[in-house]
Amino acid sequence: MCQVGNANHLLAQIMSMCYKSDKFFTPRKAGKPTGTIVETVARTLREYSLEDEVTALKHDAHIWKEDEFVAPKKLPPIRNPAFRGTQTQIREVLNPALKTRYQELIENLKETPYDSFWNKELGKPRDSVPGLPRGMIPELVTFGAPPVKEATVKELVSPPKTPYEVLWDSQVGHEWYKKTHNDYNPSEKVSRGYNDRFNPDKRFGGRSRYDPRGVWVRCACEWHNNEPILCVSKIQADYLEKTKPKLGKVLAPNHNIGCVPKGYRFGVQTPGSFYGVPELLKDANVSPCLFKRDFYTWLASLNKLRMAMKKRSNEDFNFDDFFKKSLYFDKGKTGWLPIDLFYEICACHRFTFPKEDIESLMKVLGVIVEDRIHYKRFIDILDVNSPPLEIMEFNDLPNESKYYITTNQAASCDYLVMDNSAMPAAGAPSIRFDLQRPVTPFGGCRADVDHLGDYTSVKALINPSIYTNYGLTYRDFFIPRSAAVIRGLFEKVGYNFPGDSFEKLWKAGVDIDKTGLVCVDTFKTLLNTHCPPPKIAVDEQECERKM
Repeated sequence: MCQVGNANHLLAQIMSMCYKSDKFFTPRKAGKPTGTIVETVARTLREYSLEDEVTALKHDAHIWKEDEFVAPKKLPPIRNPAFRGTQTQIREVLNPALKTRYQELIENLKETPYDSFWNKELGKPRDSVPGLPRGMIPELVTFGAPPVKEATVKELVSPPKTPYEVLWDSQVGHEWYKKTHNDYNPSEKVSRGYNDRFNPDKRFGGRSRYDPRGVWVRCACEWHNNEPILCVSKIQADYLEKTKPKLGKVLAPNHNIGCVPKGYRFGVQTPGSFYGVPELLKDANVSPCLFKRDFYTWLASLNKLRMAMKKRSNEDFNFDDFFKKSLYFDKGKTGWLPIDLFYEICACHRFTFPKEDIESLMKVLGVIVEDRIHYKRFIDILDVNSPPLEIMEFNDLPNESKYYITTNQAASCDYLVMDNSAMPAAGAPSIRFDLQRPVTPFGGCRADVDHLGDYTSVKALINPSIYTNYGLTYRDFFIPRSAAVIRGLFEKVGYNFPGDSFEKLWKAGVDIDKTGLVCVDTFKTLLNTHCPPPKIAVDEQECERKM
């Protein structure tokens, strides 16, 4: 009665669960059934073919005859080992001789104590031969009749249905599968069964940058480099990555950039030249300001120290503790401490810095006065959160060399501020409009005095004259000059013009040049034809005095 009562109780529970559900349904097994109802396991295993029945009758009638085993003939051994070839001593290991059944039985009996002989035999199932008929091969013989295949595997896996039919079948019982298998459709909201107080429309987190035009998706999908991707050798790609720098990326073939701090620069910084770009942009009579250069060097050391203290302030250094420690040693509360005592306090806090640059800067700013330091101002200067340091103005330019004008003056009223008409243009122009053009001599060619460069011929280029070595060109000899310039020039050379000889030569030269003036070349030609060359006397004592 107990067993019947328990069975009735279990049946009542199952039926109550079925009727309490939303819809009563009859559960079905997964998959498609095959075969017929009359096919049972016992009937399938007892079924055998006609050939097996004939064989069984022969065994019962004792007319079974087994074929005798005929061993293959063995070739006679080769006596001369030189003609064995591959038939060497290893043959016995690779192809051992056949053993008799008695020898195999003895070896098998020796292996029976091991567990691997019965349960873990290599390459064979567990103890499959014992209990089977003699001569049966387990790998080839199967039991039972083959089932009737009503449908192929293709039809079971991919049935011939339309997409709409597949979608319809997948939604049958979908509400039940949500609870049992946690199965949800794509983009379907997960229902976790919260109470009524929960608002399903509530959103968590920050609002994303959404643009209905879809520009952000386009930026994410498109790469800045639209060049086609080419397939190259890996060896070539590794070589180019190690030797060729990429745009906007530091060349670090061995990833050594990760072993140094961020922003680190390799190499030794070269000091600037005495005449740098700022000095070359000034006038020639203005010398570089050495104090300004040293001040900028001290200021660079201070900036490096401020950045280092900012990093330490986030780790193990506190400016307030450092100030309180310094204030403790200031017994008179004057705000000043001896510089040696202040350095000892810095050493206690592992606070080191380049003393030469920092001391020079603090002496200029008035923080250090006669081996005493104003520690409160020094701490405020090192703190990056304090007000910035006020830098003094450098008056390293005289007033006459200052050309400071406003943007409005430079754009519209610059002609009212300065007069640079008499100042030479910067650089040397290709066409020298700043020099007076020489006049073509009578009977000469204009090409002889224009567009020939600094040299008149190839001979002058290969073997320059003494005039070329001094920077003079043919244009200097053909420029028309006044009488005072010509007379003073030749008198310095050593010519003397007694009486009115110079006026006669000047009048002849004016008739030749026909410009109202005379050039050096024309006057020199007249002197060679009318006057003997001067005797130039060299004073040896004057030369020794100059040397």
